[in-house]
Amino acid sequence: MLGSKDIESFEEYSIDIPLNKTQIKRKLILQVLYYLDVTNDKNHTLIGTAIENNSDDLTDKEINSSTNIGIKIYEDKEILDHVIQSFAEEYPINQLSVIDKSLLRLAFWEIKNNNFKGSNKQLVEDFEKLGYLFGSDNSNKFIKGVIKSLMKKIKKIELENKRKKGKNGDN
Repeated sequence: MLGSKDIESFEEYSIDIPLNKTQIKRKLILQVLYYLDVTNDKNHTLIGTAIENNSDDLTDKEINSSTNIGIKIYEDKEILDHVIQSFAEEYPINQLSVIDKSLLRLAFWEIKNNNFKGSNKQLVEDFEKLGYLFGSDNSNKFIKGVIKSLMKKIKKIELENKRKKGKNGDN
């Protein structure tokens, strides 16, 4: 059993996982989404002062673009939340943490707008990493599961559409 003097010898360690440029942009978008969800700043007047760009890796253009994407996603939140809810039925969207909702909104928006480069597997891994870094204890697993469910559904729809085209002779 640890005594109170032993507790002082424990240090808190943070895990530093390097982020690539895409992940840095996503982090900025998450900050915008989080800010908007918490403040409900409809005019977006204080967004510039609320977000932190702790990285010199982004240009002003990339910062503005990421901020605008965050605003667009927030404006589409009702539609995105409805879709998210259909893939996470046992977790009411209004009971999810703000960061988990923001991560899922961003992921679903990227998928909806085909706004990601790389494979579906890479997208899932990227968001799992963000969930690990910014979410609660099991956010990464939850985020991964919901996004994988969406990807499976999309793949199933694509296969069905290919089969229909093949049957109709529309190759």
